[in-house]
Amino acid sequence: MTSSSLTGEALRQELSKDKSHHKNGRFVNPWPSFAIPPNLVFMKDLIVSHDHSAANKAIAEGRVPQVVPLDRALIDGPAALGQMQVTWLGHASLLVQVDGATILCDPVFSQRCSPSQWMGPKRYTQPACQVKDLPSVIDVLIISHNHYDHLDWNTLCEVAKKYPDIRVYSPLGNRPILESVGFANVFIGDWWDEFHITVPGIDGEFTLACTPAQHMTARGVFDRMASLWSSWVVRGPSGGKFFFSGDTAYSSVYGNESKAECPVFKQIGRVYGPFDLAAIAIGAYAPEYVFSSVHVNPEQAVRIHEDVGSRRSIGIHWGTFVLTNEAVDEPPLRLRREMEARGHLAEEFSVVSIGETARARRDPLTSPNI
Repeated sequence: MTSSSLTGEALRQELSKDKSHHKNGRFVNPWPSFAIPPNLVFMKDLIVSHDHSAANKAIAEGRVPQVVPLDRALIDGPAALGQMQVTWLGHASLLVQVDGATILCDPVFSQRCSPSQWMGPKRYTQPACQVKDLPSVIDVLIISHNHYDHLDWNTLCEVAKKYPDIRVYSPLGNRPILESVGFANVFIGDWWDEFHITVPGIDGEFTLACTPAQHMTARGVFDRMASLWSSWVVRGPSGGKFFFSGDTAYSSVYGNESKAECPVFKQIGRVYGPFDLAAIAIGAYAPEYVFSSVHVNPEQAVRIHEDVGSRRSIGIHWGTFVLTNEAVDEPPLRLRREMEARGHLAEEFSVVSIGETARARRDPLTSPNI
């Protein structure tokens, strides 16, 4: 039987044998959909293309996401068995609640996503909360990769102090930094690894799966691609499933004449889909000849929504920091147009306010193209 005919656990086991993303002690994106210019050309293009005027104009005009108070009744009484919800805390930070368990993803509450709070990209919208405002119990922390807009030292230090027993899950190479923050229970996974856990007071088993994404890592000059990046799947004991894209691309513009698409999202859909709820990146993509190898645009985000088989998705990785050149309100506009163009209901993949909670859909898929 070929891998193209496999699904579910059999396909996961087959895919987990592929270590083509390991190379010379570092990690790579092993697909034609990833292609970037040589380093010097890339840096030149990045500098020449650096123009945040459209983003800054939108901010000055107030075209930014609304920040709303957390719904304490929802988040302090986490979704019961058979229920699922996600609260957008800003950028890629999420509070996910599945079958009574509470999961924190990529929390970044600092004012800048940078090695220093004196320079680097600064927030133009505030986070929905600070660590002190989070629920009294958080069962799991997920970190998708080590970039500063996803792994924030200051925030994680506060999380480690408030939740000393929290279980932390992240891709290969991130154990040293997570343990240095102060976390005692760190679990590191390769792509397609699964972790099966129980949560006190909840019957049944949860599955956390470290799944692939197309991206890269570095926190300094010398650690480029030294740690892995990933998306994540959460499956609760009721069978409900949540997908977190982390930071990802879909198809590079540069050096990709065949217009190859990253194959992993269809694979994730075949192994774990369909999903009741997903959080998928939609921003930080312009100019696309520079960033398309590592970040999706909204149209590609819709393809991920389709590939994984999501019943309801929310757009993340936008509306918080000026990282690239697009107007800050452009991602949701393009997302809405693409959903309509591909025959989907707008509410199946949309954006929410910072601090807003989205509930899962447990009804059958309604879009004809999923």
